[in-house]
Amino acid sequence: MDERIAVIGGGNMGSALVGGLVKNKIVPPGDVLVCEIDANRREHLRETYGVEVSESLEDAPGFAKILLLAVKPIHLTEVGNRLRDRLTKDHLVVSILAGQSRAKLSRALGGAARMVRVMPNLPAQAGAGISAVTFGEDVDCNQRVIVNEILSAVGSVVEVEEELQNAVTAVSGSGPGFLFQLASYLIEAAKAVQLPEPVARQLVVQTMLGTARFLEQSGDHPAELVKKVATPGGTTEAGLKVLEQADLEGIIRETIRAATERSKELGRK
Repeated sequence: MDERIAVIGGGNMGSALVGGLVKNKIVPPGDVLVCEIDANRREHLRETYGVEVSESLEDAPGFAKILLLAVKPIHLTEVGNRLRDRLTKDHLVVSILAGQSRAKLSRALGGAARMVRVMPNLPAQAGAGISAVTFGEDVDCNQRVIVNEILSAVGSVVEVEEELQNAVTAVSGSGPGFLFQLASYLIEAAKAVQLPEPVARQLVVQTMLGTARFLEQSGDHPAELVKKVATPGGTTEAGLKVLEQADLEGIIRETIRAATERSKELGRK
């Protein structure tokens, strides 16, 4: 890719994207600048990936026309105040700030640059994430291709309308946390039936990995796969009856609803 990229924020997600870009040879290390206030993180990113680093985020607009905004949402106003007079219509800002609409981002950053809103998720740090992206009408085809190439460095990419981003945040953004909790429950339940913790962890992790892969490859609806695996009178059916009695479906629906509403609330602040 024949473009320089400035990453504002070298935290977990910013670092994951930098690593993906460099490891997959999408961008040469010298064409990536990471603006990060923490000296230890700067040094780690420079030594690990060979990228350029800076303490000052004001260096970003002069280094590249593509800016990847990877700070916490609470820092948006401060970042906007420091960058708004340096951004032009030639800049493209790709934001991974949860709950922040393109309109809000544009206002904070002065209104000149073009905005792309992205919701990545934690598995991006393992190169297996999914990013939901929303483009503005002012983002041209070439820029869309570039953004998709950047995000593909850490997993899959799906394009969605902006009004769906809060739901995306609940499902794929918060989803890893829900699945971690499920894994924790499964491990503890396995220990309760006398499985040693290392064995329980290995069984649970590999079962989750394998099930996800099987679901992806089969193309079948999950409900159909449940029918195939739940033999009448068998162990799976016995366990599923407990889940049904506890109204697991209702609990999951309420979980996603609560996370979606919280995303909307954060966007209004």
